[in-house]
Amino acid sequence: MPIYEFHCCDCDDTFEKLVFGQDSVVCPKCGGAVEKLMSCCNFKSGAGDFKTSGTGKSGCSTCSSTSCATCH
Repeated sequence: MPIYEFHCCDCDDTFEKLVFGQDSVVCPKCGGAVEKLMSCCNFKSGAGDFKTSGTGKSGCSTCSSTSCATCH
């Protein structure tokens, strides 16, 4: 089952949740309506380097590095 990232439209909280099938998701803090965020992902290739989908940046949303090799 995939883990999705959500943002609450009411209290501005951002959180992750494991979603099963068509489960409805509400904010765990306030119970408000949420929107699903687009998250980038990364994976380790057969060559041993890290690849990132989506942004062209590193796989970490808070990282300013352009290569995960320095982090992992």
